Amino acid sequence: MTNSNSETYDIIIIGGGATGLGIALESASRGYRTLVVEAYDYGKGTSSKSTKLVHGGIRYLANLDFALVKEGLEERYYFINNAPHLAKAQTYLIPFQNIKEKIKYWLGIKIYDSLAGKLKLGKSRFLSKEETLREAPDLASEKIIGGAVYLDGQFDDTRLLITLVKTFETLGGTALNYTKVTDFTYADNKQINGIIVKNQLNEETKTYFAKHIINATGTFSDSIMNLAEKTTQHKNVAAAQGTHLVFDKEIFNSDHAILIPETGDGRVLFILPWHDKALVGTTDVKVNEPTLDPQAQENEIDFILEVLSEYCNKPVSRHDIKSVFSGQRPLVKSAKDKNTAKISRKHEIFETGNGLVTMAGGKWTIYRRMGQDTIDYIEKTRKLHKTQSRTHHLRLFGYTTDKIPYPLGIYGTAREEIIKIQQELNNFQLLHNELPYFQAEVIYHVRYEHAKTVEDILARRTRALLINSKAALASATTVASLMANELGYDHLWQQQQLKSFTTECGKYSV
Repeated sequence: MTNSNSETYDIIIIGGGATGLGIALESASRGYRTLVVEAYDYGKGTSSKSTKLVHGGIRYLANLDFALVKEGLEERYYFINNAPHLAKAQTYLIPFQNIKEKIKYWLGIKIYDSLAGKLKLGKSRFLSKEETLREAPDLASEKIIGGAVYLDGQFDDTRLLITLVKTFETLGGTALNYTKVTDFTYADNKQINGIIVKNQLNEETKTYFAKHIINATGTFSDSIMNLAEKTTQHKNVAAAQGTHLVFDKEIFNSDHAILIPETGDGRVLFILPWHDKALVGTTDVKVNEPTLDPQAQENEIDFILEVLSEYCNKPVSRHDIKSVFSGQRPLVKSAKDKNTAKISRKHEIFETGNGLVTMAGGKWTIYRRMGQDTIDYIEKTRKLHKTQSRTHHLRLFGYTTDKIPYPLGIYGTAREEIIKIQQELNNFQLLHNELPYFQAEVIYHVRYEHAKTVEDILARRTRALLINSKAALASATTVASLMANELGYDHLWQQQQLKSFTTECGKYSV
């Protein structure tokens, strides 16, 4: 972990999700002394609960949003190439139920590939009904007339996020989780020049100063702007909730991800192979107020099961669900947008009268571009010496092209540290017989990845809570014991952690 020996920075970023860490990496790589503060754990909110896609957004073509799609396709290339141990090309199969869908997606895929140009991941192809069912035998055959296969990307969101933290630190940056901004400090000219923070774990407060402060808090962007500019009620960002269900892969066992062309709310739905499971989502429900840890609504679960059952030739029910998770996406508001399914995922920069810069909107795929645009904006508007972005081809921490089985493969070259810990402790055991994770990984997360709670380990450093909530709960005692031994905590701390995690686990169960 990195601790500051100075209270003054060039740039402070509030928010340790994809947007905040993307900006942080851009800032540090350009030579700015940079601090990131996250109120909870990295990715606790939206960034751990995505659909795990690295994509241009083929469905945005329906809105004729060609520039947005092209930007996503370009960033998809950098994303996968900079972290091949965490991101990969993935084939996506679209089953067609009628001629209209076939024509629509034939045209869409051709445009999609054309926009990607030389950055294409592979060649798309169109399939007959027989070929479609051969490629995805678990598809219900009655309504299908054919299909198509195209390529996009896939990744593990919070493992990529922790990798961004590690990369940021190697560039000299300071990252602090469980550090909540409670207020701002102001210079004589009423411009913001610092933040007052509270450590959420020990209640200590501290002040950090910086010439430039950036708000990257996603769905909570307005509340931070309101804290900074107390006389104004900012209403720039809307929140939309997306829910995902996780099943054993036998429910829908295919090497392809399946894109279901159109659901009842006008979205597409994905059935994705992910960590030896089948991940199905996402819904799109507008919410009035953002929530850090939202729970899936009953109608969202029913909706996903209904659509899945329509396309799957096996019976699927609630009893088959291994875990359910929901996240809320930040969407920049526009008066002309009638529903969240139609809102474009564009990113936008706002600035308060007293100098707080906010980056909002966007999506995981373009985290690098959002960071670049933010630092470019700071340099331009604050009349700083212009620097060049270095992140297009910046290899992320652990970079390797070696193909190593999950879970150690996600650490890239850093897996050697886990192997050393296994040997040090003479412990090669798994956390649970229904989970792929080793006990030694817990020690690694504590020593090198800022993990401070049982939830940090089971929800975000590993993905146990997302792939099997019951097995995650069953392994919590072991995790608490390993953490306590490493950190020197007592039995009372372990009991408090187990109580807290049991409550959290209930949000991922049906």
